[in-house]
Amino acid sequence: MKSTDIADRLLQDGFLTPGQHRNAVEYMNNFNCHIIDAIIDSNAKDEETLIKYLAQAYKTKFVTTSKLKKAKIGQKVLSRIPIEMARELNVFPLMFEEEISTLSIVTSRPGDASIENTLRRQSGAMTIRSFLARPAAIDAAINKYYRGDIHAFTAIDKESIAAFQSMMDVYERNLLDEGTMVAATANSTFGGHEQVLSAEDMERGARAAESGKSGATGAAGLPLDIARIMISLLESTRENLSGHSVLTANNTEKVCEKMGLPDFDKDAITMAALLHDIGKGGPYHLTAFNVAEWQGHRTNAEKRLETPVRLFESANLPRETLKALRHMYERVDGTGIPDGLRNNEIPLGSRIIAIADTFADLTSNPRNPYRRQLTTAEAMKVIEKGKKTIFDPNLVDLFAFVVSGDDIKRQLLTGAQVVLVVDSDAEQCAILEMQLTARGFKVRAVRRSDDAIKILLVEPVNLILSEVELKPFDGFEMKSRLNEDKRTASIPLFYFTARADGKDVDQGFKLGAADYLVKPSNIEVVSTKIQQFLAREAPKAGAGGVSGSLREMSIPDLVQILAHGQKTGLLRLSFPNGHKGEVHFMKGDIHNALYGNQRGEDAFWSMLKYRDGSFSLDPNFQSDGKVIQMTAEMLLLEGMRRMDEENR
Repeated sequence: MKSTDIADRLLQDGFLTPGQHRNAVEYMNNFNCHIIDAIIDSNAKDEETLIKYLAQAYKTKFVTTSKLKKAKIGQKVLSRIPIEMARELNVFPLMFEEEISTLSIVTSRPGDASIENTLRRQSGAMTIRSFLARPAAIDAAINKYYRGDIHAFTAIDKESIAAFQSMMDVYERNLLDEGTMVAATANSTFGGHEQVLSAEDMERGARAAESGKSGATGAAGLPLDIARIMISLLESTRENLSGHSVLTANNTEKVCEKMGLPDFDKDAITMAALLHDIGKGGPYHLTAFNVAEWQGHRTNAEKRLETPVRLFESANLPRETLKALRHMYERVDGTGIPDGLRNNEIPLGSRIIAIADTFADLTSNPRNPYRRQLTTAEAMKVIEKGKKTIFDPNLVDLFAFVVSGDDIKRQLLTGAQVVLVVDSDAEQCAILEMQLTARGFKVRAVRRSDDAIKILLVEPVNLILSEVELKPFDGFEMKSRLNEDKRTASIPLFYFTARADGKDVDQGFKLGAADYLVKPSNIEVVSTKIQQFLAREAPKAGAGGVSGSLREMSIPDLVQILAHGQKTGLLRLSFPNGHKGEVHFMKGDIHNALYGNQRGEDAFWSMLKYRDGSFSLDPNFQSDGKVIQMTAEMLLLEGMRRMDEENR
């Protein structure tokens, strides 16, 4: 059924009034979206009412945006449908039932024979079970689960937006209450366990979330995606701590996921990590490490530790969130504040946030106690010194495992390259920072051109993304000054600006800009352009390789990261028995594999069995021919099938 046919049918059935029909069609044409999204976004009908009605017409079940956002989708399920096909067909895989060879998907066109036949051929499933979802939610799911975009559902999750606004209203009311602040200051993924998800599972999970037992919206709505953006905006003026709380929350969430905590507990602890610095402005940045080491920090913490709790005490936050906030300066040896709790008496969330907050401060704040941004390894050495006194030893080991894997992934994707964002608009700055960080870049963000030059003179930066309209001098003058200094002249600069006049564009390129992008452009497109530019430039600059342990990053994970990131390189593998192997990548395609006397697919499958060893990636590599014709996903899928057969 064509998009307009759906609207006409709904009008004919009396589900839409003529006015609602007209407004939805106009919205669809103006914003070039699907009619289902247009009906919802033009407020003709709410999402659940609309898709429930359509699902009855299609004789299937439906999945709402909020349920899809909370889904737990295993990597094996995602590998059944390549991301390109999922995007093209606007479908998303929910689960694969091996025993009956059935793949369940969400689609805006359930029962479409051409789609189901295509998916059967690609996935190897005998049966395709289709559920209905709005197209925008399917696109968001693809971005979140395939590409790891944690903000993918932000724009369409109206419940989360409303819930966070309610929470921020509480925050603003408290700030405006003259007594409140006075009172406050006076006191293995792939191949591991996979959760199989059916539509019924999601319905039960959503009901449990609504009752406050599980799910990504928790007891108070816990709109984590929206909260990340709003907290980023609030922190955008913190010169050296912009993005600090989001980084702390991201690592906190990853540790909770690695521990397998229930969704409600994970989300409650993550929300605490987002809110942990609210209202604590002062001369010191109060991390658990700083509070433990210096009396000045401890004295300030004693005055301010209750501030986030007091600010949000009427916002109906989960008890786990409030407990984690109140006790984040306790120490496992019992000498912390406020209650001298020790070991497991300290709430789990507090123990995790204490480590994540300290790590974020050490690695991203140039004014931390070491007066420079430490590497991941250096920061973990500092934290490990606090084992058994400040930090939970087991959680320190787990955190080290999590962030070392993240560090390797970032290096594989971007070489840990640094992008400096220069934009006077706080919201734009925050969103750009999050988009680029999600793609693996290290990001510095400033609002003024003079601050940008100060950073560029003392810190290594791989690319500048700058607005033209800046103070105290504009982006053209900034580039001119950078050109005059040999330390900064060669740093590539992209303009991303509202100034679209031809003369401005010409001036930007005359000054040596690598690109000139005009707002409003899709920020994801901007991020992709930067990623592609730096990927092209890295070999010219003689980019170094990346190495690590297979305990930190398994072979399937390495292959998926390099394939999805469209990377070129020679992946060398060394195993404990002395054997060695290679996998050759060209723009994400696997061209060949070598292991002993084997080559091609057999060599690749032979190496998948190893769980221990080391790897290194040489990005300065050119293939001498394509031997393997299968995609990376199909190679991995077949390899796992063979291993399963061998283990029976």
